[in-house]
Amino acid sequence: MKIAVVGAGLGGLSFGACAARDGHEVILIDKNDEPGGVMALAREGGFSFEQGPLILTDLREDEAVGGFLASLGIHLETVRDDRGLSTPDFDLIPPEEYEGPDWRKRRLEELFPAEKKGIREYYRFYDALMEIRFLSGEKKGLLNQLRLLRAFLTVKPYENMTCRRFTEKLFSDEKLRLVFNGILADFCADADEVQCFTLPFVNTETAFDKRIPTEKKGKLYYPSYRYIVGGCQKLPEALCAYILEHNGRFLSRTVAEKVLVEAGRAVGVRLEDGREIRADMVVGCGSARDFFTELVGEEYLDGNYRRILRDFRPMEAVFMLHLGVDFDPSAFQKQSLCYYYGSYDLHGAVEKLRSGVYHRGSDGYLIYFPDRHAPAFAPPGCHCVTIYTVCPDRLREGDWESRKELFADELIRLAEEHLPGLSEHIVAKKIVTAEDYRRLTHMKKSSFGGAVPIWKQRNPPYLTPVKDLIFVGAQSESGGGVPIVLLGAVEAYEKAIRANRAEGKGPAAGPV
Repeated sequence: MKIAVVGAGLGGLSFGACAARDGHEVILIDKNDEPGGVMALAREGGFSFEQGPLILTDLREDEAVGGFLASLGIHLETVRDDRGLSTPDFDLIPPEEYEGPDWRKRRLEELFPAEKKGIREYYRFYDALMEIRFLSGEKKGLLNQLRLLRAFLTVKPYENMTCRRFTEKLFSDEKLRLVFNGILADFCADADEVQCFTLPFVNTETAFDKRIPTEKKGKLYYPSYRYIVGGCQKLPEALCAYILEHNGRFLSRTVAEKVLVEAGRAVGVRLEDGREIRADMVVGCGSARDFFTELVGEEYLDGNYRRILRDFRPMEAVFMLHLGVDFDPSAFQKQSLCYYYGSYDLHGAVEKLRSGVYHRGSDGYLIYFPDRHAPAFAPPGCHCVTIYTVCPDRLREGDWESRKELFADELIRLAEEHLPGLSEHIVAKKIVTAEDYRRLTHMKKSSFGGAVPIWKQRNPPYLTPVKDLIFVGAQSESGGGVPIVLLGAVEAYEKAIRANRAEGKGPAAGPV
């Protein structure tokens, strides 16, 4: 089959790699010079920067993403790392000397002695969900079934609770609730929108100390958090190279104008320059609403799919500040990545995001050093610093372009509380706003991380009402993220090929 993929972001590349593996002809169509979408690098003054801190799970070859890549012959060097957390009143930074896997629990009990009961219950809940995660991938057997039942009974009393209800039940102190709910702001999610079962998986203890073992009794048990050595762009580059090596094509600087639909079936793509590419299958990525409204046409969708497109909530944008500096910032921040929270009011922060009010860093931001795992990103004697915040796609007052320098200066002043003298050492600066991300991703509304993980929300399904038209990418997944998007695209490919085979049109999918 010939498969046209509109958008060479991670979702399109992963789908395309599966298709190329199985002998299908893949044509990637993208408006940018390089593959990868928001995984492509930003560059300025001899420095290179990732589009945020892409510290990823599942990259080991005995984990899902690493295993899939290895099946394609792609082997990426990775390094394990962790992240810090700082609030206005206390820090949760890994101690210099390793204090065991439970040091955060003990630290919280010291900080909040009146909350010991709730803290211990949270970690009982956490352990049970980690057990369920592990056992779901193990062979069935009586012992494992009993272990699974015990873990399930531990978490069952909380299964109908949101993150807000759950943390309010366990903790009376809002500062402690922030420790676990705060990361939801990264997803532009309110704690009352997300099921509480999400919390352990976005607060896995191994994310906060790279020295915590990930194995139990010789088996991988907890996820590890890793950077790709040399930069995250090596992942989309490797997938694109694989497609090209398997008779595929990459049409860069090319804009798809229309998906061609005949008799309820996608049959190709018309490009902006008038050329048509006929195909047996079309794959769309990026903004679901833009893709189906402008490239496909809502008249081809059924009422259910139109309702999903109308009701699902994409995430908001980010304000990204990349700095090249002539000093070593790790003298002040020991970790490559640290979250600095400025407010305990997560609900208020999300409300501002959604109403077009930018907090200007006061609600929180993070500081990230990408050259720690990619030394070539900075010239000799220099280093990279990225500061970013979540923000509205469009401002209620003013616009991003006219105010970006002011906002960048404000972030630098805030960051100097942790990196003293930062402003005096800047030798390169690149500001990336929501407007820039709209252009990069070809979206009318910047949605940096995909879809908000709202409980029971339906995101646009892979299989669409138009036959042989598939939709993949972050907006098809709850919460987005590199592993979720990649594995989602693999699942989408398997479903598409099965549907195609059911019509007698093609071979079965290959091994994953």
